[in-house]
Amino acid sequence: MKKKQIITTCCVAAAILVGVFVWQAYFSATKIAFVNFQTINLGNISKANDNSFVKLREVSTDHLDELTGYDMVFVNGMGLRIVEEQRQQIQRAADKGIPVYTSMATNPANNICNLDSVQMSQIRQYLTNAGKINYRNLLSYVRKEIDGKLISAPVPEAPVEKPTDILYHAGVKNPDDEMEFLNVTDYEKFLRENGLYHEGARKVVITGQMADATGLILALEKAGHNVYPISSFTRFMEFVREIRPDAVINMAHGRMGDDMVEYLKERNIPLFAPLTVNSLVEEWENDPMGMSGGFLSQSVVTPEIDGAIRPFALFAQYKDDEGLQHSFAVPERLETFVNTVNNYLTLKTKPNSEKHIAIVYYKGPGQNALTASGMEVGPSLYNLLLRMKKEGYRVENLPESAKELEKMIQAQGAVFGMYAEGAFDEFMKTGNPELVTKEQYESWVKASLRPGKYAEVVAANGEFPGQYMTTPDGRLGIARLQFGNVVLMPQMAAGSGDNAFQVVHGTNAAPPHTYIASYLWLQHGFKADAMIHFGTHGSLEFTPRKQVALCSDDWPDRLVGALPHLYIYSIGNVGEGMIAKRRSYATLQSYLTPPFLESSVRGIYRDLMEKIKIYNNTTGAKEKQSLAVKALTVKLGIHRELGLDSLPTRPYSEDEVARVENFAEELATEKITGQLYTMGVPYEPERITSSVLAMTTEPIAYSLLSLDKQRGKATADVEKHRSLFTQRYLNPARALVEKLIANPALATDELICRTAGVSPEELAKAREIETSRNAPKGMMAMMMAAAAKNKTGDKTGKTADKMPEAMKKKMKEMGAHMDSSKAMEMAKKMGADPEALKKMEAKMNASKGDKPEADKAKGMSDMMAAMGEKTAQKEYSKEEINFALALTEVERTIRNVGNYQTELTASPEKELASLVNALNGGYTAPSPGGDPIANPNTLPTGRNMYAINAEATPSESAWEKGVALAKQTIETYQRRHNDSIPRKVSYTLWSGEFIETGGATIAQVLYMLGVEPVRDAFGRVSDLKLIPSAELGRPRIDVVVQTSGQLRDIAASRLFLINRAVEMAAAAKDDKYENLVAASVVEAEKTLTEKGVSPKDAREMAAFRVFGGANGMYGTGIQEMVESGDRWEDESEIAATYLNNMGAYYGSEKNWEAFRKYAFEAALTRTDVVVQPRQSNTWGALSLDHVYEFMGGMNLAVRNVTGKDPDAYLSDYRNRNHMRMQEVKEAVGVESRTTILNPAYIKEKMKGGSSSAAEFAETVTNTYGWNVMKPAAIDKELWDNIYNVYVKDEYNLNVKEFFETQSPAALEEMTAIMLESARKGLWKASAEQVAELAKLHTETVNKYRPSCSGFVCDNAKLREYIASKSDAPAAAQYKENISKIREAKVSGDAKGMVMKKEEINRTPEEQKTTLSNIAVGAAVVVVILALVLFVRKRRKTSE
Repeated sequence: MKKKQIITTCCVAAAILVGVFVWQAYFSATKIAFVNFQTINLGNISKANDNSFVKLREVSTDHLDELTGYDMVFVNGMGLRIVEEQRQQIQRAADKGIPVYTSMATNPANNICNLDSVQMSQIRQYLTNAGKINYRNLLSYVRKEIDGKLISAPVPEAPVEKPTDILYHAGVKNPDDEMEFLNVTDYEKFLRENGLYHEGARKVVITGQMADATGLILALEKAGHNVYPISSFTRFMEFVREIRPDAVINMAHGRMGDDMVEYLKERNIPLFAPLTVNSLVEEWENDPMGMSGGFLSQSVVTPEIDGAIRPFALFAQYKDDEGLQHSFAVPERLETFVNTVNNYLTLKTKPNSEKHIAIVYYKGPGQNALTASGMEVGPSLYNLLLRMKKEGYRVENLPESAKELEKMIQAQGAVFGMYAEGAFDEFMKTGNPELVTKEQYESWVKASLRPGKYAEVVAANGEFPGQYMTTPDGRLGIARLQFGNVVLMPQMAAGSGDNAFQVVHGTNAAPPHTYIASYLWLQHGFKADAMIHFGTHGSLEFTPRKQVALCSDDWPDRLVGALPHLYIYSIGNVGEGMIAKRRSYATLQSYLTPPFLESSVRGIYRDLMEKIKIYNNTTGAKEKQSLAVKALTVKLGIHRELGLDSLPTRPYSEDEVARVENFAEELATEKITGQLYTMGVPYEPERITSSVLAMTTEPIAYSLLSLDKQRGKATADVEKHRSLFTQRYLNPARALVEKLIANPALATDELICRTAGVSPEELAKAREIETSRNAPKGMMAMMMAAAAKNKTGDKTGKTADKMPEAMKKKMKEMGAHMDSSKAMEMAKKMGADPEALKKMEAKMNASKGDKPEADKAKGMSDMMAAMGEKTAQKEYSKEEINFALALTEVERTIRNVGNYQTELTASPEKELASLVNALNGGYTAPSPGGDPIANPNTLPTGRNMYAINAEATPSESAWEKGVALAKQTIETYQRRHNDSIPRKVSYTLWSGEFIETGGATIAQVLYMLGVEPVRDAFGRVSDLKLIPSAELGRPRIDVVVQTSGQLRDIAASRLFLINRAVEMAAAAKDDKYENLVAASVVEAEKTLTEKGVSPKDAREMAAFRVFGGANGMYGTGIQEMVESGDRWEDESEIAATYLNNMGAYYGSEKNWEAFRKYAFEAALTRTDVVVQPRQSNTWGALSLDHVYEFMGGMNLAVRNVTGKDPDAYLSDYRNRNHMRMQEVKEAVGVESRTTILNPAYIKEKMKGGSSSAAEFAETVTNTYGWNVMKPAAIDKELWDNIYNVYVKDEYNLNVKEFFETQSPAALEEMTAIMLESARKGLWKASAEQVAELAKLHTETVNKYRPSCSGFVCDNAKLREYIASKSDAPAAAQYKENISKIREAKVSGDAKGMVMKKEEINRTPEEQKTTLSNIAVGAAVVVVILALVLFVRKRRKTSE
């Protein structure tokens, strides 16, 4: 019986096992994995799946080890980025018999496929033709033919070949139906038959395949538009031309191309590029980055090259019941986006007289001037208003002049520091502000903000109306001037104005009520049709929080809303311009920089140059001549800037004399900016000439030198002695350009050959080489995610990288997975040569008949090979290429002299015309941005700037430049430090430099570490490799990087690349030389553990090297502290604040923005050099505050961490033909001598008005900032010189009269700063200098009232110091005037508020001391009382 039971049990078990096996083999669900599929494609496959026995799953590249648990694996090879370990996981699944199919592999190593040719062909056709039917049959095919299942395994139908060029629409009765139309006529017939066509309505084209557009189409149709969704590669432009749309919406992933740009210009219609977020809605909303890497490049960067606007996150992902993700329009965002499109289209039809336009300007507090980079703002704003009036806008009661407008703005459109309570009080009574009630404000808030956002506002600022710009009855004042339908409004302070300089990590302070109310009033109260931000730059784009692809919890997104937004932006500031575009949805309208001219200081140094010439021409002993040079050098103070000694008896060496000579020659040839630019007003004729000379002379001169060097004609002394270069190359180039300016028709081949000393044949060959090196166009450019250049000639000499060999291989491979029937159309579209097309057609014909699909695919590969022939390039030697580059630079520059002249002349009118056109809903053409001297392609202005693809950086040319500059850095340090090399170099990364140089500073960082970029087939840099130690020829040098918020936002992937490079360098084992990176990591770990960090955390943090602003800040937050001199006493307080504010880690996506205490401090150990980029001729270390903020801040932090003042060098990229490193004190010397101490410069600036006056004040402020951050960079003599020029007027320029006429506030500011420098001991001013300054300051304040900036009105210690240095009557009046500004005239205990404000001005230590004194006093009183009571008690007892 037992035996029978055992047998029965075994039989049952066997049956079960057999059943399980049979079930698994023939009946169970088919599990299919998808790797690297776009959400939209996988979502469409999922929607087509009606078989419950087919289960689809998306498998991320982090979980490829799970693939062995599936019955089929699909891998999308396009852009698949995996490391070797991940690749092996896919291969292991294939080796274990899991069917694997990889399509469109752009990396041959990823092309893993184990299906037979028949299966591959069938699957390829299903996927290529796409659509619900094909996808459904694909899944049936996999289940039945590949997985071999028997039930729920319908016989798959043959692939349905679908047209590739269609208009489409969801079914009206059944939205799941896919309606497709081959022509516009049939599509419009469908619309009419279904009541969807509106006669005379505006037409909107939708294209792009990144998300399900159904919701967008429906919403636009409900808004009354005729909507045309197009899916087409070869006929897109044909469709568009037939439709003649009023707007195009591109759900972008790459460029549309130059043909589209030309069409948009021709039709003057806007191109919108809403974003598809590649993550779930909740994840995206909580992500501080928003979007980065390749997705950012394809979705935001490349569409900008087409002139696309409004990178508004519209689509995001939702999970279905199976856990698969689908991309749909986010409902609340869809409503805003459709309203945005409507608003732009309304601008086209609404009469100008009915349009309400808001113009937001930026100005300093109190009576300080309106400011915008490089612009004279008052007259520019006035010119715009006059133009708008001429164009039919209702601009009423406009004052008679720009000067009168500025006076009105100071009275009715001012902004104030939080400390100026008296000024508030006066303004609310006399400034005629717009008064907003609580009910109005709350209704606007409800319409624009989520409840949680408003709760943040209340938490940060209290209940409405707050404490700023309020009335006694609880209303909020908004400063503004209204001229009919045009409103001018100052941008209010975006911060709370408190003195907590140290940022609290993990917080995002909401703007105050006044800031929010001003923007919401424009939207809901004034009901603006469009908003203009006037000049570079304001603060809206820098409010919290997400970096790009903003959501409804981000302040710029909410405050702009659906308003068309234009931003008048300096062409010279492309880096920050990108933030304005991407975070505040602005269409940029570029404007000119000030004109350029030579410094005109040669005469000042003529005697010195004569002595040097005598020295150079002397043979034999030169001591006497050297001492003569030295005497003049010391007399002129040049030895201070160059770090040379001043001993009268020790002659300078030959190298030292050469340094003096080159410094003096640099001063003589330095380019400076002239009068600030006024919008709408062309440069003076002589300034057009001087600007063209600045743009053209050096490119010709350096290219001719390069040609001579290659031909062995240039002597070594030319490069050693800058004056010889001027004499032999620069002056002849200048003379040539002057002739061409007079007669541009002289620019012939004959002139070019004569100038360069070449034959016509050599010129022809150079052109051939240059053409060969040009980037591929059209589809190839899109595939390489690179911007196709405009058809106009490139004016800079920059050529795109040639197509890598690997790219050609990829093309052939990708061709194997493309439908052959489409090959010819694609080849024509890509511009294949006729011969290549013939070859391709022959191979296709040969493949017809009974040949299997695999052979037909071979024909496709042959097509791609034919395309490769078109792009294949002849190989040239490095010498040939360099010769061609120099010669074509000469040609390009000579031929463009006349063009530059024309474009500079035409730009002012083009700016106004472009702005007017944009206000009419028109298209603004795209352009590169940056310094026009360095990149003349930025002209003409009046265009919408774009950036570069970060994924392709550092570019090949940037790598070469970065390597050369890194070597120069090491050589400079060795020269200054007895041949020792730096252990660690700190770099600052800025967005402007990154865009304009292609990532040259990142290249410096990588080369210092001994790591080089690896480019993929698309030219992207996504990998790195170590440079062998022997090849490097030196130790690997450690780095630490601080990034600006702007760079962080546009190039996060490059920060990850840097940190990976650090880790690679630290781990390098085969080094022939000492590995300073590894040594630095060890020391950092030791430092961290000594500070109490756990060993585990210390190990992780020791390699952290990339840091930036906490909480997504854009700056350091340190300027306000530095310029509030009464809030700190010792520089260590500033250093601690800097380390706190800039201590967020940005080296990895996992730890993005993490603040780990002591990490930044540990990373700064062993730092010997601080490097800052300088790529623009429009600013220098003194004239731009951010240089002392970042470079100076890093310098101060390093000094406080290491106890040693590091060397500080500028990477000078301004001359693309002569990039170099320059010590910061030398750079300060050049800038000060050629600008603020140069009478020619001062005269130019004095042609301007209040903005020009403010520029002088800003430079003096920055001098003070540098003095705090790096005292060695600013000496007493520089302050003495500033005093002599601006207080004593040693050049007799009537500077005091200029300031009093144009801006007394600027004079108040300058004198206050100089007095603060003296008060804090930064400048050892004489008693006489201090007294004279105090007299001038108090006289100006008393005559013109306080300005009232922080230096003038909000520094209690400085005010006491000034009063103490003035005579009694002046001091008393001065104090009274300041008091009127600071103290509100109210009764009761209001004085307590004033007192509180004054107390805030004290340092924390002083406040502690005050509290301690009060406590001690109270204790003393208590003790005395106790003693009295005790004594009395004793007396009573004794009685």
